[in-house]
Amino acid sequence: MKTIAVIGWKNSGKTTLVSNLVKFFDSQDISVGVIKHAHHSFDIDHPNTDSYKIRKSGAYKTTIISENRLAHIEEKKNNEINFNELINLNSGCDILIFEGFKKIDSLKKIEVRLKQNNKQALYNTIKNVKLLITDDNESHPIKTLNHNQIDLIAGEILNDKL
Repeated sequence: MKTIAVIGWKNSGKTTLVSNLVKFFDSQDISVGVIKHAHHSFDIDHPNTDSYKIRKSGAYKTTIISENRLAHIEEKKNNEINFNELINLNSGCDILIFEGFKKIDSLKKIEVRLKQNNKQALYNTIKNVKLLITDDNESHPIKTLNHNQIDLIAGEILNDKL
């Protein structure tokens, strides 16, 4: 399984790039898993549902399944993120895209940057950034593509050029 992280400042276009890559890979019959990092607590289950009541009663793991979808909720016992466990949870995918996770040094990264945000490039301080997606016309020490060059970005991932 190929793994790549898409990183960038808030509102830089990370989710848009990830969505466009997923659409492209799906059209090529390449299965993609996506892991989105959240900097805050979140909930995918809602009050007044049976699964919510079960989880809130103290269940460590709750799985909800229908004919079309499966959701698995696990209450974390500590704050650590186990990178290998995340990969194992997504077995069967050809590509696994991490959105965020800039601090995992071993992950190859694509930085997404918008000129209008006026933020410093992350590749200067974050390890393993291999590709920059930007709308600026500046010269950068790493390979640079534009946000709309999805086929070229996908090619970089598929051909292990990152």
